[in-house]
Amino acid sequence: MQNRDILAILFYILISATPLLAVNPSVIQNYSTELRHDGHEIWYITTRHLPLYENLEEAVDNIGYYKMEGKAWAKKSSSEFNSSEDLDTMIVVHGSPASVSLVSEVCLDVYQHIQTVIPESKTRMRFVIWSWPADRHGSGLVKEFRDQARRSQPQGFYLGHVIDQCRSKNDTVVVGYSMGARVASCALHLLAGGESEFAPAIKTTSSNKVAYLIVAGAINRDWLEPGQHFGDALKSTNRFLNVYNSTDPLLKRYPKLYPKGKSRPEATGYKGLYSHANLATFGVPVEEINVSAAAGKSHDIRYITRDTETLKKIWARLLEPVLNGN
Repeated sequence: MQNRDILAILFYILISATPLLAVNPSVIQNYSTELRHDGHEIWYITTRHLPLYENLEEAVDNIGYYKMEGKAWAKKSSSEFNSSEDLDTMIVVHGSPASVSLVSEVCLDVYQHIQTVIPESKTRMRFVIWSWPADRHGSGLVKEFRDQARRSQPQGFYLGHVIDQCRSKNDTVVVGYSMGARVASCALHLLAGGESEFAPAIKTTSSNKVAYLIVAGAINRDWLEPGQHFGDALKSTNRFLNVYNSTDPLLKRYPKLYPKGKSRPEATGYKGLYSHANLATFGVPVEEINVSAAAGKSHDIRYITRDTETLKKIWARLLEPVLNGN
C-alpha cells in the first residue's frame, strides 16, 4: 500500500430509510474477495448518505461501516471498527465520478494486486475502502469535476474523524486517488488544526502521524505547501509519496476547473509537486514517482497497481516502513 490496469486508495448512499443495496452491494461479482490471511480484513466505510455541506458535526455518528464477509458486506458498528489495536490499516479514498459498485470492485482489485509486494509474513492487515458521494450526474465532465471538487472538502471532515480514531491505536496509511486526494488532503489538514471554508474544525483525540500516498492527485501542485489551501496537511504525516503520470489525459484538462482569464494551475498528479524545497519545513520524507511508463495515457489507477515494478517502488519508499511487520 502486473499486466496493466490502481491504488486508490481510496471510498455513498441515501439516508438510513432507503434500501441498503444503494450502499451495500450484497454480492461482489467481478473481482476476487479471497483474503490472503485469516488476519486480513476488508472494510467499506461510506458517507454517501450523509449531508453534503450542513450539519456535518451531527452526522459524524451516522457514518456507515461494513465488513466483507464471504462475498457480501455485513453491517457493523463504528465501535467494532475502532476497537482494533495494532492492526496496520490502509484507507483508500477513491476519485470521481464513481458509483458504489465501481468503487468496491476496483478497490478489491487494488487489494489483490498489492499483495504481490507485501511480505507473506504480513498476517494482520486492514484494508479500508472509503466511499464518498461521487456519482455521475450527467451534467458534463468539467461541471461535474467542479461540483465534486467543492463537495470533497466537507467529506474531508468526515474522513478526518475516522483517521483520528484509527491512528490512535494503529499504524495508518492514507491513500488519496484523483479527486480523493482533495478529500484526504483536507482531512489531514483539518487534523493538524488547519481551516477550511467548507468544513468545521476537528477536535482530535490523537496526535499520531500517518503515512500519506497521493496517486494521480487532482489538487493544485502547491496546495500542500505552507500557507496554501491544504498547507497543514503534511503536519499530520510522518512520510509522503506523490505518484504522478505526466501523460494522464484527464488531469491534462485539470486547468479547465478554473475560469478563463485567470491563472490556471496544473495538477499534482500530472506535473508533480511544485517545490520539494517548500515542503522541507515539515521535516518528513517527501518523494515522487512518475509512472507514465506503466500507466500510459490513462487515469485508471489499476494501470498503476497492476504494474509490479511500480508497486515495488511504492512499497520501498512509503509502505515498507509502516507495514513491514506482523
